[in-house]
Amino acid sequence: MTTKKITNQQGFSLIELMVGLVIGLIATLVIMQTFSAFEGTKRSTTGISDAQTNGNIGLYMIQRELQFSGYGIPLASGTLPVITSLTAANTYQFEDYTDKTPEEVEALRAAKLAAYNDKIAADTLTVSRGVNYSALKCDSALSSDVINLDTDITSTRPNATSIMRDIITPVTITNGVNSDTIVIRYGTTSRGAMSTNIVTLAGSNYVGVDNNMGCLVGDVVLVTRNGPGTSCFATRVTALTATNGISVLSNTSMAQDDKFACLGQIKAVTFDVNSNQLRKSNPATNVQEPVLNEIVSLQAQYGVATTPNSEIITSWQDATGSFAPTAMTLNDRNRIKAVRIAVVARNNLLEKETVTQLCSGSAAGPARLCVFGSDLNLSGALGADWTSYRYRVYEVIVPLRNMLAASPQL
Repeated sequence: MTTKKITNQQGFSLIELMVGLVIGLIATLVIMQTFSAFEGTKRSTTGISDAQTNGNIGLYMIQRELQFSGYGIPLASGTLPVITSLTAANTYQFEDYTDKTPEEVEALRAAKLAAYNDKIAADTLTVSRGVNYSALKCDSALSSDVINLDTDITSTRPNATSIMRDIITPVTITNGVNSDTIVIRYGTTSRGAMSTNIVTLAGSNYVGVDNNMGCLVGDVVLVTRNGPGTSCFATRVTALTATNGISVLSNTSMAQDDKFACLGQIKAVTFDVNSNQLRKSNPATNVQEPVLNEIVSLQAQYGVATTPNSEIITSWQDATGSFAPTAMTLNDRNRIKAVRIAVVARNNLLEKETVTQLCSGSAAGPARLCVFGSDLNLSGALGADWTSYRYRVYEVIVPLRNMLAASPQL
């Protein structure tokens, strides 16, 4: 037997293995860094996309409800204006001037014209304004406005205690430190803003009207006084009878020729922000339920005109001072012509560096967080690291189109 001696070794040396391992580690590190950068970019992009989606949906939800605000409330109604008749016909007749000189004709013409103008001035047409029944004049300061009425037949919602504040005010803003609360009210009636006359009253709860079409059992009823005053009364329909008869909880203080309007159920939809969630009230339970995540602030302001019968917005007011819910007067309420809202959505990716600053900030690089052109400091709600998140702000102006933007009735 012959044995062959092997002198050449095959395979990798230790040095070659170590070099290969180092190259593999470097390649893995590069791959991981690339993946980490890509994943960060993807998370940032996805977060921004989610913030855009949530912000737009939230804005749409609130805007849609605001467009219903004030629906079903009888805005204005009344009799036709009274026009006084003229005392006599106004005529201008020329005489025969054939035998007169031009100077005499001019003098006579001037005298005739002066007398005619004097008569016109004496016979100025007088137009007396018609009787106004506008529900927009219902004032919470009146004793007749004291009510305790279940406006939506929901036991979990507090009863109405003010016609002005709980029934006919379309929007109420409560100012908050980091986020506001918006309550939007409207009726569910199919009659729109139509009202009818009270023809007869009987007993303590019967009302006869010109037309009860559209009134349903359980509807909230708003009665406005026939006259220039601001007396208003609220009750609820308990039964419908033949020949335009309606039974109500009480017809106390009502009178013939008052205006009678069925508003349906008064919906009071509330929006607020809690724990970085936009919440909307459940009409069945009156409980605030979350509808969108990563909504960190809701801001709202009233668009206010100088006078109630003007449609030109001259200023934007926070719900503070004279525009706070409990301090607002009837005149100031009727000056509100629009509402502007801002929804602030957040990308929930916490960045390592500062990426956001106040609207008034001047640092290079970080984006400015501006709401209505002013600062919004979210440190109270989100903590000191709020500047390490990215935000999107969505704003819209909604006119209160169901509340009669400008009316001589006011």
